[in-house]
Amino acid sequence: MTRKRKKYIWITIVLVLIGLGVWVHDRSRAWFHNPPEAPYTASKIPSRVLLTFGNEGELSRMVSWTCGDEVDANATLLLANSTDTIRIKAVGEVFESRSGKAAFYRAELLELEANHTYHYAVQTNGAQSDWYTFTTSNPDSKTFSFLYMGDVQDTINGVANILLKQAINKHPEVEFVAFGGDLIERPMDAYFAETFRSIDSVCTAMPIVNITGNHDYLKYLIRKCERRFALTFPYFLKGMEERGDKNHLFSFVYHNTQFFLLDSERGAYFLYQQHLWLKKRLEESKTRHKIVMLHHPLYSVKKKNNNLVQRWAFNDMIQKAGVELVLQGHEHGYTHCTSSEEPLTGNDCMNPPLYTVSHCSPKNYKLKPTGRFSPVLSDSRYYQLIRVDDAAITMLAFDANTQQMVDSVRICPSVTNR
Repeated sequence: MTRKRKKYIWITIVLVLIGLGVWVHDRSRAWFHNPPEAPYTASKIPSRVLLTFGNEGELSRMVSWTCGDEVDANATLLLANSTDTIRIKAVGEVFESRSGKAAFYRAELLELEANHTYHYAVQTNGAQSDWYTFTTSNPDSKTFSFLYMGDVQDTINGVANILLKQAINKHPEVEFVAFGGDLIERPMDAYFAETFRSIDSVCTAMPIVNITGNHDYLKYLIRKCERRFALTFPYFLKGMEERGDKNHLFSFVYHNTQFFLLDSERGAYFLYQQHLWLKKRLEESKTRHKIVMLHHPLYSVKKKNNNLVQRWAFNDMIQKAGVELVLQGHEHGYTHCTSSEEPLTGNDCMNPPLYTVSHCSPKNYKLKPTGRFSPVLSDSRYYQLIRVDDAAITMLAFDANTQQMVDSVRICPSVTNR
């Protein structure tokens, strides 16, 4: 090799390294920067009360809340029906974040009566919350409806609270609300406060289900989802303890449908752990319908090769197990597709799963989809009404700002595909 050629090679290497360094420096803020969390003091009265599903079947519920910054060993949930009031001892735990600490509580309600109305309140440190009301459904019913919202991550004093309540008023039949991750803008107390302002009155009256998104994580070389996320949505905690990991995974059965909640903002090793968990749960499932929720779309509407690790971890088994609907977020638009390269035509999906992407955030992205997606909407906020009966799942998409329906799909696989 001539001296001149060696010189050119070294110059090329140096330029490549300089370019790589500039690129890494330019991207480092997006990869590793965590905005500082403002100091905060936990409320001395019970607050951020949230109703969700429990770990012990369709007629179990869990209530979580925060109060003060020390655990009250006598914290209690009061549960009342028409004849009696019982006291349920709560489990308390202090979580200290980067700029403050708060005590989180949870109480699980077991063996509730079907189609029954209950009243409840929580007591901590000598203070009691308001009384709230929820009604259980009839597990023998073969039909139910729920709302799905992708990313919300609203700004402080945003309008998500208005949009959610408008959607509930338009569809009073819904029995719970599911969120596709990034419900908060960042893992900071101020944004948790904004989230509870947004879901206030809804989250105490019907179960709220939420999964992790990338905005729920702190940015390090290995990203970290703080424990306060699982303390806020405590259905994750039992599985974490039993498996001995920190993956936010949960599965529950509601009527004739099983839901599988995944934690897609993880590296390959953690996704492989989730692969094994999902494989086992799908093999054990005996329900008529199956719905998977994860934040990162398995078929990206932004770039064809996005989220390949998530697709590798989950997609084959999702397709083989007969999952009919995959609810996703992250890409700040509304669209859907199937595993086919061709877009769905008409309003019937005969070859599920149907992969849905949605968001209800003030941030809209410009999307450049491949041909498999239709329709593609990205200039507003959206939500979906999901109706489930024994024969099919129907998804109706609405513009959250105008409450106008913008799309509908009926997922009705042929007998040979069931």
